[in-house]
Amino acid sequence: MNKRLVPFACAAAGFLGAALLAMGGAAQDHKSFTMGYSVGFLTDPFQAIQVDLTIAEAKKAGLKPLPVANANGDAGKQITDFHNLISEGAQGLIVVPTDSDAIVPALAFAASKHVPVVDIDIGPGGGKVAMIVRADNLRMGEDACHLIGKQIGGKGTVLSMMGDQATTNGRDRTTGFAECMKKDFPGIKVIAQPTYWKTDKATAVAQTVVTSTPDLAAIYMQSDAVMLAGVLNVLKSAGKLTKVGEPHHIMLVSIDGTPLALQRLRDGLLDAAISQPLDLYVKYGLQYLQAAVAGQTFKPGPTDHGSHIVDFKGNPMDLLPAPTVTKENASDPALWGNKAKG
Repeated sequence: MNKRLVPFACAAAGFLGAALLAMGGAAQDHKSFTMGYSVGFLTDPFQAIQVDLTIAEAKKAGLKPLPVANANGDAGKQITDFHNLISEGAQGLIVVPTDSDAIVPALAFAASKHVPVVDIDIGPGGGKVAMIVRADNLRMGEDACHLIGKQIGGKGTVLSMMGDQATTNGRDRTTGFAECMKKDFPGIKVIAQPTYWKTDKATAVAQTVVTSTPDLAAIYMQSDAVMLAGVLNVLKSAGKLTKVGEPHHIMLVSIDGTPLALQRLRDGLLDAAISQPLDLYVKYGLQYLQAAVAGQTFKPGPTDHGSHIVDFKGNPMDLLPAPTVTKENASDPALWGNKAKG
């Protein structure tokens, strides 16, 4: 884990005061068990904070977390990590896949050992899990599309900075945006470029497109955790960084809602951010895991926390709401990015 992020994340750990409230009055009765956590990568603050909060809240709940297994972007290593965590005694697992399809054999192994798995943030492409806890990433892409399309009047060129298409989040955020643009704003030209959730790649993409596209009207960033700082630096170097509402402003919309994004919203440099419900991933991820270890199963339908469980490739998936943030509500204390900043 990135040690530089630990103090920052630990400062956030206290904000989930009711994170392990009972699901239907039963969660607090679950016995302690050994928990494993397999994360696909820790290359951005979002994942690091999510890991630290999950482990902190698991300990508060009396669970026994094993050391976090970081696959560091290696799908093969993540399968090995599953085997190791289970051999070390994990009775339940939380996973964030590095590759949505490549994680399937690991899930099959866990199922063969009767170890429940809850997938958070990035969904699997198949296999068997007790629950998937995600935001509606297709909707995130659509929301970004409508924000940009309406603001720039349905004309001009937009850079879509894609996440890793090997992940469900990357695919959904790309598909939701692209299909919405094609349907609702056919007069806008979309330049879609892969970044693989890599800061250096994202910065290089921004540099190329910003300097070669005179009519660039907007940039859609699928993760402000890994893209925003680089994009702002590129725009500044090119003499194209202006505040929202100023002449020749290039509209910027991002997903995640990191502390940096919220600050840049307040500064007037970022137009909008769609905030991931990181705190809810932790809260309900742990609740579902506790319930699954206790033998509970889940069916499609409305939840008691304002979301909806749907069927996703044979698995239940709790789609959590993701709020749109602008300068007007960027200081809302309910946003995870405000609670997380140290």
